[in-house]
Amino acid sequence: MADLGFRGLLVLVVLIAALEPVRGLAGEAGWRPGTVGASVGGRVARPGTRVVLAVILVVCGCAFTAGVLQVPAVVVMAGVFVLLTTVHLSQEFAGYVTEDDDGTRHFKVHHHLHLAGMTLLAAAGTGPAAVAAGHGADPHRVTVWIAQGLWGAVAAHYFVSAVSKVRRRGLRWPDRRLFPFYLTLFSRFRTGDGETVRHSGAVRLLVNRPRWGVPVLWAALLLEFSAPLMLLGSWPRAAIGAGLVLFHLSSRWLLSVDFRENAMLAGLAALPLPYAAGQGFGIDEHLPAVVVFVVCAVLSFLLDDRVYPFSNLPMFADAYRPSHVVTLRSADGAEVHPTPATVGCSTAGLSREYAAAETSGGDPAAFREQVRERVTATGSVLPADATLWIETVEVEPTGEVRTARRRLWSLSPAE
Repeated sequence: MADLGFRGLLVLVVLIAALEPVRGLAGEAGWRPGTVGASVGGRVARPGTRVVLAVILVVCGCAFTAGVLQVPAVVVMAGVFVLLTTVHLSQEFAGYVTEDDDGTRHFKVHHHLHLAGMTLLAAAGTGPAAVAAGHGADPHRVTVWIAQGLWGAVAAHYFVSAVSKVRRRGLRWPDRRLFPFYLTLFSRFRTGDGETVRHSGAVRLLVNRPRWGVPVLWAALLLEFSAPLMLLGSWPRAAIGAGLVLFHLSSRWLLSVDFRENAMLAGLAALPLPYAAGQGFGIDEHLPAVVVFVVCAVLSFLLDDRVYPFSNLPMFADAYRPSHVVTLRSADGAEVHPTPATVGCSTAGLSREYAAAETSGGDPAAFREQVRERVTATGSVLPADATLWIETVEVEPTGEVRTARRRLWSLSPAE
């Protein structure tokens, strides 16, 4: 029953994670040049193809859970999930731009689905490896090896994240500017998306008392650095897994950063499933997890987010430069017209496009026409007074945030 529970929970997380790629490919997708989506995205995004792939995921998930052909089932699941997600992340707005201290910009894909993909690849590797090691006749041992694939992938993902933060910003990453800047910036993005933003007491505290956020950031960084300790046994794994779940819940509450798939996988790693697996400290018991950890960590550093699902993106490690938030509002700026419903992309995506056009010296009128074209493509009708506004958010070294808003252009065809 413990093996069944582990396999069933892993499949549940995968199916939940697959909802976004399946749904996200439903509309008219624009692909970034040179990506997998630009090559095969048109075929994968077809309704019939998406339905077939979704059915394959469900069928293989049921077979894997029941222990029927569990190794072939998990291999097929990994292939289908990675294909769907890779195509989904090839879309124009599936990412954001990071900036180094010297002003160099890098495009990064959203990576809340990376751990799910890496876990499935690890499972697709450890399952056949268990069979090759002579455990094919023992379904329990195969499940244990697949579980160790999960543990190794989770440990590698967070350890790489911590190392990447320190490589980018050194021990300055726990910066008093981080919470005030990003709490303010993200609240503006959410407002532009049509969400009602309510600032909790903790949010107000971290914005008004910047230095209080530094110990919280140190705790998060040390937790990620300690992730490899998960491989030592069930108790370290339970403690660190629970800490990672709390970390993601706190991030969701404070910053609206939703990494629910990561939280569920960390929670699964914290459970004592499969039963009696990994209780000791012998190298034979933990060798599959150690191998997965090393392989995933090395590939994540080498591939640098260029190949899904490997990523070493150091979140919140950008240079603290003024950031622009472009929103669609009434002429006087009082009423917000939700960007996703009107323009067909997020406020963050629209703001990134504006920043790219401004950086490259593009024609402002061309950006306005591009927005009009997106509105037409969504089939929405612009309000008569629809106007693009820009708000600039910047932060002082002390953690004090400053904002300024101004009118850009009317989207009225007459102007």
